[in-house]
Amino acid sequence: MKASMDDLYLFMLTVRHGGISAAAMAHGLQRSKVSRRLQELEKALHCQLLIRTTRHIELTENGQLLYQHISQPLTDVNHAINLLESQQNSLQGVFRLASTASFIASPMFAEVLDAYSRQFPLVKLELLYLQKSVDLERENIDLQLLPNMAEIINLDYVQQTFLTSSNGLFASPEYLQQHTEPKSIAELQQHWLLASRYNATLLQEGTRLRLVSEDINIIQQMASLGQGIALLPNILMREFLQQGKLVQVLTDVNYSDIMMTLVYPSRRFLPEKTRAMVTLLRQKFADK
Repeated sequence: MKASMDDLYLFMLTVRHGGISAAAMAHGLQRSKVSRRLQELEKALHCQLLIRTTRHIELTENGQLLYQHISQPLTDVNHAINLLESQQNSLQGVFRLASTASFIASPMFAEVLDAYSRQFPLVKLELLYLQKSVDLERENIDLQLLPNMAEIINLDYVQQTFLTSSNGLFASPEYLQQHTEPKSIAELQQHWLLASRYNATLLQEGTRLRLVSEDINIIQQMASLGQGIALLPNILMREFLQQGKLVQVLTDVNYSDIMMTLVYPSRRFLPEKTRAMVTLLRQKFADK
């Protein structure tokens, strides 16, 4: 499907007038027609150009690129269209991924990044440490990974669960040599606990918390150093259990599962570099 020059002209008018309604009124057009033609343009170019709000519009990164060329000679316009199509379909350029510090720091996520970089060496990875949902379009972020307890600010975004893990209690062998290992939840009250901001809410009232952190890696290290018993996702602790750095206690106590969610702006305009990362993440954690 080719982009229509008429639709490109309507796009230019919309940007210049600062909104669809203003552009339609200034040129004696129906707002619904302008809106529909802009949607057809995005469909033809396989990417989102505008962020629509109630009163005005904003340009996405792709929209800015197109507008920079739109008032130039026709050869430049065609070049811009080809560039957009190439960006959407190619596995190169910059891929910006946001996630909690704890997940980015996990060995399993490092394995995903390693596989992605080996398969797609022309893609530059930019990792952002974000604990809360953000406006991906305005922040120019391709993909965000969030725990299920985080509230997604834009319900129109695509959300896919890709990892579910139970939580467990972990302590270092040295800590258990110096303290009586708890055999019940009641005895757990006699120990210092380490937990993430999300997991801390799962603990009983009155629990003595020594550390609450966004970074699971820090919690794990503090537990390994004997600073207390840590409540952590089981899936991320397997390596430390195998190495003997941690021991799981109260294995019969069940805490609510934690789930990680993939969040991205649009299934319809999903660039290939994003699709490739989504596929790798789902494959890596599918059977965990």
